[in-house]
Amino acid sequence: MAAMAKRIGSGGLSRAIVLLLAAGALAACSMSDDRLSSFLVAPGQYVLYQCDDIQRAAEAAVKRQRVLEELSARASTSTTGQLIGAAAYGTEYASLRGQLQDLRAAAKDKQCNFVPGETPPASAEADRAH
Repeated sequence: MAAMAKRIGSGGLSRAIVLLLAAGALAACSMSDDRLSSFLVAPGQYVLYQCDDIQRAAEAAVKRQRVLEELSARASTSTTGQLIGAAAYGTEYASLRGQLQDLRAAAKDKQCNFVPGETPPASAEADRAH
């Protein structure tokens, strides 16, 4: 074990980490956004949800998605910022997209009267306010 640690050394370990990160980034780039987002979400996560649970979860996901979009936009003012933004927010953003896809499927299966992630009609918002 000690011989292996000597062989890797601090320089070798940092190179190995960089190579692993680069390989992971390339693998993620080769996947389509839809495929990556569905890969990041547990299947059947919303099976036991009722329509109101689905709506609350979708509203929270959309809210977080907007925050991530704003953070990514702020970070994208430079090339380095774009890379950091993609690394910091890309996976969570893809995961939220996958969650919204699953929430839409669950809402359709349960025949809910809304589509998660889409703005409800103005009359529905007015009804909720009262």
